[in-house]
Amino acid sequence: MAEWIPERSPRGTVVLLPGRGEHPGVYARFGRRIALDGYRVLVPDPGEWDPAAWYGGEHRGARILIGADTGALAAWSVALTVELDGLVLAGTPLSAPVVPVDQVDELAARTSCPVHRELLSADAEFRWGALAEDAGAAPERLPSVPTLLLHGELDQITPSDPVRKLAARLPQASLALVKGGVHDILNDQFHRSVAARIVLFCEEIGQGAMIMPLPDVDRGGRTRRAALVQVSTKVDYAVRALIALARTEDEQLTCEQIARRTSIPLNSLVNLMVELRRAGVVASQRGCEGGYWLAREPATVSVAELVRVVHGSLISGPAGGVGSGLWRRLEMTIGELLDNTTIATIAADDAAPNGVSTSTRVGVTQR
Repeated sequence: MAEWIPERSPRGTVVLLPGRGEHPGVYARFGRRIALDGYRVLVPDPGEWDPAAWYGGEHRGARILIGADTGALAAWSVALTVELDGLVLAGTPLSAPVVPVDQVDELAARTSCPVHRELLSADAEFRWGALAEDAGAAPERLPSVPTLLLHGELDQITPSDPVRKLAARLPQASLALVKGGVHDILNDQFHRSVAARIVLFCEEIGQGAMIMPLPDVDRGGRTRRAALVQVSTKVDYAVRALIALARTEDEQLTCEQIARRTSIPLNSLVNLMVELRRAGVVASQRGCEGGYWLAREPATVSVAELVRVVHGSLISGPAGGVGSGLWRRLEMTIGELLDNTTIATIAADDAAPNGVSTSTRVGVTQR
């Protein structure tokens, strides 16, 4: 197993599972680069995969699993049984491969990076011809964690069309198709850009770092304005966190567990839970056995209360003048809807088929 450690306390752990013909040393450049950005990087030896050991011990922060080629299928399988914060699938083989005819053909199909080509050509441990091996079938179940799909546009070994279709089926997936890229996308000619995209993904997952999109502009060159009523990310996080707690009647959850179940960035969640505890919505216990639970029955916690906890008011508008009465009536209308919508209501609606409420009970954990 190869390991790269950042100079300071790691922001998280990135584990990379190699593909056919590869070994950990093939990813030395990748490991050094990701470690420079603050992440501990592990590349296990093929066949010696022990997920329980990868993220254990004193290592904290985001748990990211990357798979390349058949390693992507293995990572997908691991994500179905191990608690992860994010999954990266690179060059995922989802269709019958186009097998290279010889070593020269395979080298061209794998990478366009001259440095990596030279490395592979001189690598005595690299197994040429391994791409002819059966990749196996993809798992039937889809991963439920945030997933980044990386693929080369010109990948002849594993064409990109099946990966595009997979991205459309995954509600938490992002597809990054690298123009001009081939199969070994982590070690291809644009390896710096690919590594940067992975770091951005890790930061989004573990730190809540988001690059906001540019304003939408119509064909006439006019910037489209934001909608009159917008739900803030913070309110959305609060609702999702409380639903997770409401569905665990007999146990408390740590922030790490809530983050994994809801895909909320851990740093954002920690600060939010402090606010909710101060407001008496949740309770907590410190220590190794600590965690959070609902301080009240879910049916008594309204969405309006959550909005007021995190923002202070339901609507921010003009304080006086012409039209001020309209904004007060708008706040009253929205307030009535949100006052009558509770965490229990949302949890029941989400659990019901087609959004039809059921009698499913979610309750408060007794302490």
